[in-house]
Amino acid sequence: MTDSRVKKYIPDSKVWLRAAVSAIPHVGGPLDHLIFDKADSIRAENLQAAIAALGNRLDQVEEASIDKAWFESQEALATFRLMAEKVAFEPDRRKIADIGRLVAACGMHPQSADPRKLSVMDHISRLSPVQVRLLSVIAGVQHKAKKLSGRGLAQTLTGIWPKDIESALRSGERFWNGDLNLALELEILESLNTIRRVPAIVSHEVAFSLTVLGRHSAGYVHQAGL
Repeated sequence: MTDSRVKKYIPDSKVWLRAAVSAIPHVGGPLDHLIFDKADSIRAENLQAAIAALGNRLDQVEEASIDKAWFESQEALATFRLMAEKVAFEPDRRKIADIGRLVAACGMHPQSADPRKLSVMDHISRLSPVQVRLLSVIAGVQHKAKKLSGRGLAQTLTGIWPKDIESALRSGERFWNGDLNLALELEILESLNTIRRVPAIVSHEVAFSLTVLGRHSAGYVHQAGL
């Protein structure tokens, strides 16, 4: 029996997959429609939104800051592909726009000459829009030295203090809805190697500093206008 005749009797894998999804109790029908009927249109709409944000950012900056040659490079193609992967099924519209604007930043001086831009893009895309803007705020807060003492010991600790971050947030533009759980957001940034703690030896106080990756990422966030 030829291969073509054999294939006639083998069920299509997509048919089996759709049947399995549809058989899921209570949610099978809607989930089937989402995965197999709406997925392509969602991907296309998200990519269109990201490209629109990219174009809007380039319209906002001086032409001299744009590296036009980069947008014709193989690296640009790799960056666009990464953007397409990151926004494909992203539900947060603001994050989709942020990623588009970050790609625009990749094609601007001095970021266009940075060989690590794909790694930085991948890192920033893991952050929520609130965390991206919090990173920008933290990057603008000055390090301060603070003398600490306790149990007969003394220490001078230098870093970015939570109270100074809070002060910067209160005086700046509000970029979050509801109450901002700053402790949780800082912990997430720390877990993603964006900031690190500078713990005190003689007290329970903690300061922060940007990691090298965090400082590098903040430069892209600034260039993207976020």
